[in-house]
Amino acid sequence: MGLMQFFSSEPEAPEQRDPRDEFWFNGVRGSSEIGVEVTIKRARQVPVVNDCISTLAESVSSLQLGVFERVSASKVRRADNHPVVKLLRNPNKRQTTVEFVYMIVSDLSSAGDFYAKKIWNEKFELVGLKRIDPETVEVDETQDETKRFRFTDKFGVQHILLEDEVWHIPRPPVEDGIKGTSPILDDGREAIAVAIALQRYANSLFTNDATPSYVWAMPAGQSFSDKGDKARWLKAMARWLGGKNRWRPAVVEFGIEPKRLGLTSEEAQFLDTRKELWLDLTRLWRMQPHKVGILDRATFSNIEEQSLDYVTGTLRPLLELIEASVNKFLIEDEEFYFEFNVSSLLRGDIKARYEAYALGRQWGWLSVNDVLRLENQNGIGAAGDRYIEPLNMVPVGSGSDRRDNQGSVEKSIAFLRESTATNGGRSGLEMIRDAA
Repeated sequence: MGLMQFFSSEPEAPEQRDPRDEFWFNGVRGSSEIGVEVTIKRARQVPVVNDCISTLAESVSSLQLGVFERVSASKVRRADNHPVVKLLRNPNKRQTTVEFVYMIVSDLSSAGDFYAKKIWNEKFELVGLKRIDPETVEVDETQDETKRFRFTDKFGVQHILLEDEVWHIPRPPVEDGIKGTSPILDDGREAIAVAIALQRYANSLFTNDATPSYVWAMPAGQSFSDKGDKARWLKAMARWLGGKNRWRPAVVEFGIEPKRLGLTSEEAQFLDTRKELWLDLTRLWRMQPHKVGILDRATFSNIEEQSLDYVTGTLRPLLELIEASVNKFLIEDEEFYFEFNVSSLLRGDIKARYEAYALGRQWGWLSVNDVLRLENQNGIGAAGDRYIEPLNMVPVGSGSDRRDNQGSVEKSIAFLRESTATNGGRSGLEMIRDAA
């Protein structure tokens, strides 16, 4: 079987499928141009794909989150008792906040959609969210443009829910305003198909001990003298090339020489092909290569810059997508908004952090308690809430106050001059001092 034939080969489907066949349990699949079927489950068996999705999910699920109230145009207040905060801290009876947020990001980064069934109490208050496997969901629209969700649970029961009963986050671009775009099944299907095909070929090669194919060639015009010689030679080759003698040298007779048809051990590793393919796959999620262990072009200087770019260029669009969905479909109150805190991801080493705190403290926008709060330490009381500013700096527009002060000084000087003239050259202040 040739290399390209191997890439394009598929197992033949039986005429009558067994209902217990894995074919029915592999999830949504799509055929690529080279004939390799791509599913989310199979794609995640490619290490780079799984690393990209897991890195995103782990980064977001480890962030602090909260709801904030807009008190005024310049002031916000943390609302820790807001119902949405309580909802995300305890989304359902089986999942924690970390697990639930992890699944949000994992589904968005793989299937392109996140679905959660809303759970209400007897007072029609939203008290729970239960994830729905996106591979089991079909979405359509009713005549009044309301989204309708059909899915089958793990017990085989089909459910139909309307838009108000499901929290749905689609990953842009949204197809027909209904479903999101999957990095695996839509954007990256062909690249992932090549990765799967390469993985299959490597597995097949190493199943055969990574031994290249050989043929045995006799000199031109020469042949075995009889069938007995050929049989003895084949038996000797089978003995030398099999079992414990596989790696022992063989004595080849009749002038026969081996001719290699396959790959060398270096070629069999597909090093260059895999490196370029891995880089292509990281681009599907805008993932920095060092995050998934690709360090060929990394240096100590550019890794720090790439880590900042990971937060601003890779995580930020994903965080804003989730935040906007929470604000629109769970909070529904313009005075409150939901937000992730990414400051922990932007924290440098201890020296860089303390220098930044010193600047904030010196120029008046950080107090001692603010600094301690950023370091997750307790405050020092009311004295730690004081803000300081340099003495040589004045607020904008304070020039009028300084002019008023200058006028007062001039009035005081005029008073002293007048008192001196009327008291025989002695000022009023000296007379008061003598009297004392």
